[in-house]
Amino acid sequence: MTLQFTPRRTGIPQVACVLFLFAGGAGAAPLIDGAVGQVTHKSSLTIKGSGFGTKNSAAPVVWDDASTGTSLYDKWSGFWPSNSSNSSYNMAYRTPMRNIGLPHNNITRYIAGAHGNSSGASGGYNVMLWKSRTMSTFPSYTYASWYQRSDDNWSFCGDNNYKVFDYSANSSPYRMPENWYLEYNPRPTSRSSTPSWHMLDDSSSSLQNPDANGHSWWWNSAVNPMSGKWSKIEVEIRYSNRSDGYIKLWENGLLRVNYAGRTDGYPGTSRSEAIGGYARCYGYSNNWRYFADLYLDYSRARVVLANNADYSKATVIETQVPTSWKSDSVNVAVNLGKFSAGETAYLFLFDGNGQRNAAGFPVKVGSGVATRLPPDQPTGLTVTVN
Repeated sequence: MTLQFTPRRTGIPQVACVLFLFAGGAGAAPLIDGAVGQVTHKSSLTIKGSGFGTKNSAAPVVWDDASTGTSLYDKWSGFWPSNSSNSSYNMAYRTPMRNIGLPHNNITRYIAGAHGNSSGASGGYNVMLWKSRTMSTFPSYTYASWYQRSDDNWSFCGDNNYKVFDYSANSSPYRMPENWYLEYNPRPTSRSSTPSWHMLDDSSSSLQNPDANGHSWWWNSAVNPMSGKWSKIEVEIRYSNRSDGYIKLWENGLLRVNYAGRTDGYPGTSRSEAIGGYARCYGYSNNWRYFADLYLDYSRARVVLANNADYSKATVIETQVPTSWKSDSVNVAVNLGKFSAGETAYLFLFDGNGQRNAAGFPVKVGSGVATRLPPDQPTGLTVTVN
């Protein structure tokens, strides 16, 4: 092993393993000083720096790339449809079907199910999967991300009710009326229509309308899930029985929902969070939904790769999978998602308070780490290990 010490400010050394060591200013937000390892799919990458905070469990509650599991029950509390009499439409891990490709080339399957039957909550009304949890203290948090789309041959009908995320005071979804959900309204009425994001509380005891900022439940325009495109959804939620809660939803990096106010006014401690949901157009064999790269955690602390050093301008954001978490070092299993070899991606680390490094830390996607010092950082010491 040869250690080569090279002072530098910029440049992209093409090496297998790089560590940047330099002084960083103290502050409340995380600061990434360097990275050690490889930026290839599923490889190990260690992020060095300061202000990373703590995370009770480094690993997320669920990471499901749909390509490694055998049964949805291994990772999820439940799923619908789960019809024993006609399983052909049930939620399951599936290889590409019906001419619906994968959202990227780093997975081999997705999760899919259809509103093909019309035999109740678990038999066609809903296409969703959920995780149960106990909510004993406030505030509590959730961060979730996933890819989603619907079938190209979707059959439209009625009012085209179509829901995307559900939060219920129960161990399974849609406990009426003690649940709220994210949906489309205006709804997609054709493959070319423009829906918008909307939220609704069936009990009117949790969400505020208007919210703490005086905003109603109708939000910004959305990607039509029937338009033939995958979209990446992220939600960050602060659960609170006071007016200091929030619900944020991003779609392909754009903030589309930014609700502020009470998010939980329900009794008891049993809760569930579900990805997917109800659609009015059940009983149609073409009405399939598809999901991939589902990440669910009860902490705002996370690591992502983005396609822009300015996070607000990023349109590709891929959540990484932490395996260890210390205040100055976080190890992740790399999830490249849409990123390909040769591209430059930018690391962002969020602490448990939701704060992140101001500028993305650049890494070169490929066989090994290849980064440059951010231009506003002082000259550092590059350690090349051969």
